[in-house]
Amino acid sequence: MADEIVDACCIINLYSATDDFCSLVRAIGGRLHVPEAVARESLYVCRPDEEDEQKTVKEEIDLTPAVDAGLVQLCDVQTAQENAVFLRFAVDLDDGEAACLAIAQAQGWAVATDDRKAQRLAAESGIAVVTTPELMKRWADAESIGDAEMGKVLQRIRSFARFVPRRGSVLYEWWMERLAR
Repeated sequence: MADEIVDACCIINLYSATDDFCSLVRAIGGRLHVPEAVARESLYVCRPDEEDEQKTVKEEIDLTPAVDAGLVQLCDVQTAQENAVFLRFAVDLDDGEAACLAIAQAQGWAVATDDRKAQRLAAESGIAVVTTPELMKRWADAESIGDAEMGKVLQRIRSFARFVPRRGSVLYEWWMERLAR
């Protein structure tokens, strides 16, 4: 089971995908870590208003059930080495992304991010990167989710997290084919 540290954009995307975040995280496998800075940055997602589906309401992201179930481990920059690397990355990135890269580099973990600058800095630093489309495909494969159902899930991410992978990114075609269904 691989360790992956997840930044705010991926947390928001995953949380938007389904009403059962714990089930999704369990199915994608691996051990997910979330820095405290990311937990603070990942404040809410939009959901349909129960009274008027044409409107959306903000729903607070609550990682507590996933943490309590052992599916997500909260972490933080702790060592002097991690702090030095964090400061180097923080010049170019938000604190959450910088913490993800610093901890990932120190621990040998992959980083889950859709942020282009974070991806570039990770690649330059020898840190493996995983994106939302890769995580969603793992979930679809693990749960045998059909293309039409996956299209609805990806529509939720597009509508509520305002995310669509950029053209040419990893699994862009896979994502767009399902979104069109």
